[in-house]
Parts: sequence; C-alpha cells; structure tokens
Amino acid sequence: MSRSTRRSLAAAVTFTALAALGLPAVAAGSAHAASVATWDRVAQCESTGDWSYYRAGWPYYGGLQITKSTWEAFGGTQYAPLPHQATKQQQILTAERILAGQGTGAWAAKCNGGLGTDHADPYPAPTAPVSSPGDLFHATRLADGNWTSFKPLNGFGTAPFFNASQESVAATPDGSTQTLATGSDGNLYHTARYPNGSWTAWAPLDGYAGAPRFSAKSQAIAGMSSGDTQIVAVGNDGKIYHNARFVSGSWQGWAPVGTWGAQRIAAAGLPDGSLQVLIVGNDGNLYHSIRAVDGSWQGWSAVAGFGADTFQAKDIAVAGMPNGDAQLLAVGNDGKIYHNARFAAGTWQGWNAVAGYGGAAGFQAGSLAITGMSSGDAQMLAVGNDGQVYHNARYSSGSWQGWWNTAFSGRKVSIAGMPDGGAQMVVVRS
Repeated sequence: MSRSTRRSLAAAVTFTALAALGLPAVAAGSAHAASVATWDRVAQCESTGDWSYYRAGWPYYGGLQITKSTWEAFGGTQYAPLPHQATKQQQILTAERILAGQGTGAWAAKCNGGLGTDHADPYPAPTAPVSSPGDLFHATRLADGNWTSFKPLNGFGTAPFFNASQESVAATPDGSTQTLATGSDGNLYHTARYPNGSWTAWAPLDGYAGAPRFSAKSQAIAGMSSGDTQIVAVGNDGKIYHNARFVSGSWQGWAPVGTWGAQRIAAAGLPDGSLQVLIVGNDGNLYHSIRAVDGSWQGWSAVAGFGADTFQAKDIAVAGMPNGDAQLLAVGNDGKIYHNARFAAGTWQGWNAVAGYGGAAGFQAGSLAITGMSSGDAQMLAVGNDGQVYHNARYSSGSWQGWWNTAFSGRKVSIAGMPDGGAQMVVVRS
C-alpha cells in the first residue's frame, strides 16, 4: 500500500478472502485502533500528508495509499468509489477496518510506527452530557392528576444543563410560565416556557444602579393577573429589592424596598393586582407586607407565631388564591412544615402543623413551595429529610390530599398553578 513498497500476493489474497467472506467491520476503539494523530503521521510518510493524493496509473490512493481492491474489500465504497475521493475522516475509518483485519503490515514498515501501540479511538462517539447535583429539572402535573417525568432544562448559552442554587416559577394568564434561577455564579437568570412547551433562552438580569448583573441570596417570582410578573430578591448586601417583567417582555428595573434586611423572601400575586410578600428577617422571625397596585408598600408586620408572639422560620412560601386569600407554608425552627392563611379581609387563620408522610405526626422538610389553583385548591411541593420531592394538595374544602413521593430527589422546589388546572414544577436536583 505504500508508494515505495508493493504488497505481497499473500496480503492481497488475505484482503480478497476477507471481502469474499463478508466479514463484519471491526469497530474502532479495539486493540487495533489508532488516534487521528497517529494516522496523520502514517499519511505524512505515505503521501506527505496529502489526503487527496492521486496519480494516474499509480495503484495507491489518498492519504494512506490504499488500493482500490482493499478499499472495496473493507467497505470504503460506502463513502466514495476511490480513497482519494473520500474525506480524511472516511479514509481513517476505512483504514481502521483494514488495521483490524490485516494488521500494521498493511502499510510500509517505515510508515506504520505507532499503529501497533496506539489503541485510541480516532473518532469516538460523542459522550452524552451528564447531569450533576444542582441542575434544574422540570415536570408537569396534568389537570387529571397524571405526571410527566422530570426532564433537565437547557443551560445558559451552550451549556447542556442549568446549575442553580435556587429557582422560582410563576404562571401567567396566557398559559406561560416564567422561571427565575440563581445560577452557580450567584446571579439571577430568567427563562419563559410557552404553552406549546418551548422555552426561551436563559437571559441574565441586569443589576441595580447600572451594575451588569444582579446577585441574590434569595429570590421569588410572582405571576400577576395583568400578565406581568413581579420579582422580589434579597441582594448580596442583604437588602430587599423589587423588579417587574411586563407582559411586553420589557423590564421595570430594580428598586430597593425600604431599608430592611432579610434572609429569605417569598411572594404571590393576588387577583386585585397586589403582591403579598413574606420575609424571614435577620432576627429569624417571619414578616409580611403588601405591595399595592399603585406600587406603594404597606410596611412590614410580624406574623404571629404558633403558640408564641412571633414565628421563627427556616423556609417560607406563599400562594395567592382566586378568592383573594393568601395561603402560607413555613418550615419552623423544629424543621416541620406549618400552614397558615391570610384571608382577603386581612385576618389570619393561624398556624397548623401539616400532617406527615405515611401517617407521621409532622413533615420534616428542607425546602417547600405552594401555589393557588383556579379551583380554589392549593398544591405544594416539599423536600423531605430523605432528599425526596413530595407533593401535596389542600382542597378548597380545607381537607388535605396527603403527601405523595414523586420519586425524584431534590434540593429546592418551586410550583406554579396553570390556568388549565395543571401545575408546572421546577426543581433543583440533588
């Protein structure tokens, strides 16, 4: 096969016999494979690296100087009639089969160095990206109670996954969902899912007062009856900020909300266009406020505790209900989930412990979320102490469905009730 060395009759017979027997091609990556770099060295020796080498009357073709009969015997004609008419990759792939069937002696001794020791696959199949803890996954609970499987969200730019420390999701009246995520860089990013199931690309949120990005310790997004979404966040300075994404897709921009600091924040839109906001203050107590339709804020008021003056919380969630009530979930300092409601009139129901899974007295949780449904029910997610994501519902009658294990492991959970009666969920996987 070398331009300088003719092949023996025995070699030719071997090639012909292999072709006649119809032996299957040996896959690359076997003990007879070689890397592209090694094949480049062979080609440099055989044809001075000219992968389109052709000379009239010369029986060897292409970068690796393969004869027509050998090319045909080892399946090269699937690419082109003659080697020099095929691409470099196609010539190498055919040469891999020749190497597996004939060995290094198919090339001149002075040119085949490395073919016997380099066993790398020249063109390995692309390795599918592997998800890691912290990646965002999405699922839908359909109106009939059936679930779709959790699937990963695409990442920012060309990344295959979006790795996040926190996420929140909100529904808008057109059947879209708006998702806010705190990336692994600490900055906030936004994406939208349309009713047809397609997603927009992730976009970073501009920062406050001209900063290029907005970094957040805690964040929440709320869908409004107008089609807008409102965002509240605890910045890296520990202060509370507000933003809005209008139905047109434009953004209002960040504005500080007073001088209060907070550890965690949650928000929900109400039918009248107001925004209910909860925070865990720097003292660990739970506080409530309302942003009115005109943009004014009510001021922060401590939420009465469970048998105590104040309620100390580790995590919080709030949902707006069709009748103007707001329902609250909180993880108390004992690690258990508690439920409360603020009625449209401004009075409070009071805290009640949520029953546990499988008859347990309470539900220990690390993260939780709640959403209001058009039926008046509330649906919720929680991450149990076993790391599993659980679903529950509180019906409009006040009765509870009970916890159901979704069989998905997570760190953080979010849920949004949809106009069609379904619910969209975004979870930070564990």
